[in-house]
Amino acid sequence: MSQGSRWLTTAQAAERLGVKRETLYAYVSRGVLARHRGPDKRSSRFDRFEVERLAARTRRGGRAGSLEVVIDSELTMLDPAGRLYYRGQDAAELAATSTVENVAALLWGLPAPAPWEASPVALKVGRRAQAALPASARVIDRVRVIVAAVAATNPVRDDRRPAVVVEVARSLIAAAIGCLPELSEPASTAVAARLWARLCARKPRRGELRAMNAALILLMDHELPASTLAARIAASVWADPYLVALTGLCVGGGVLHGAISSAVEALLLEPAGADDVPRVVGERLRRGEVLPGFGHAVYTGTDPRAEVLLGLVRGMGRRGTLDAVIDGLVSVVGAQGGPRPNVDFGLASFGVKAGFTSGSGEVIFLVARMVGVLAHALEEYPHRQRFRPRALYTGPPVKPS
Repeated sequence: MSQGSRWLTTAQAAERLGVKRETLYAYVSRGVLARHRGPDKRSSRFDRFEVERLAARTRRGGRAGSLEVVIDSELTMLDPAGRLYYRGQDAAELAATSTVENVAALLWGLPAPAPWEASPVALKVGRRAQAALPASARVIDRVRVIVAAVAATNPVRDDRRPAVVVEVARSLIAAAIGCLPELSEPASTAVAARLWARLCARKPRRGELRAMNAALILLMDHELPASTLAARIAASVWADPYLVALTGLCVGGGVLHGAISSAVEALLLEPAGADDVPRVVGERLRRGEVLPGFGHAVYTGTDPRAEVLLGLVRGMGRRGTLDAVIDGLVSVVGAQGGPRPNVDFGLASFGVKAGFTSGSGEVIFLVARMVGVLAHALEEYPHRQRFRPRALYTGPPVKPS
């Protein structure tokens, strides 16, 4: 492309984007598009490459056409080819070799892990708060109530010093788990063992705690999904760590986000066996449903988190009907270049095979993600109110007064 053909006039850029001149300049004011001065220093011109990128996003629509927010972060890097890194370390390798406590310390920028303990008063208040819920309340609803309740037990929760925020993070997650009803005896004081005892009525068998530990590590952070962005916005206005965590728990509970694992659990339990998988998939497709647990907006190939979790699920106990259904779904949906399983499929497969209480996948997802959103809060607090999104008004013309 020659230098002369690189630039577009205002009219050309607006036509290429299919918008009015006023909308084009609104893009400029919002930082979506850069405006450059022409050779005469008076006219405006636009970089053809930038305009084409914006046009492509708008043309594709859906997530591709959504507002993009880019934030510098030292925490997590996503490689669309199928890798995930925490502070430069491969998350899949960390899941195989490290512990929840050690990886949390890595994300929080600590030299070494420290005990995760909730105060006696926090445990007392949190347990009483969740116990007041109906017996039918979901486990994740109990977690949200616990987080809100234990915040009131910390009179200095507005201290933003990193060491204090990290201490709050450890004690908060310990309380969120420790205040839940205990279904079995914890195998150890490790975070993975404590959470297992709140989701399963039996003690873990060989390899199962390893899978729980890996799931929590793999789900701690994933760059900047909706729940993490919301949590960073809360931190930018100096919401305390409890409110930051609660923001992540609330936004992450959307059925298109952390709560989708419940839909995958239902999919796994629907076929009577491996031979019934094609029928179930076919009926769902005929109804125009999107199969939950398959495909990803970022990874172009395999979701590395799903790969790790499904490998661990295969090593949990003897193979049975569920294992055949899992393999059948992966095979049928993935046939002829179809979408690959994502982390929600791996998480739901783990929870169903382990015999966890219903909705446990969402609990594991969001408890783990509390580590990440509080790491993002530590990064965000020094910036102080840097988010100020603007809305592009498209309503009726304003009547002059």
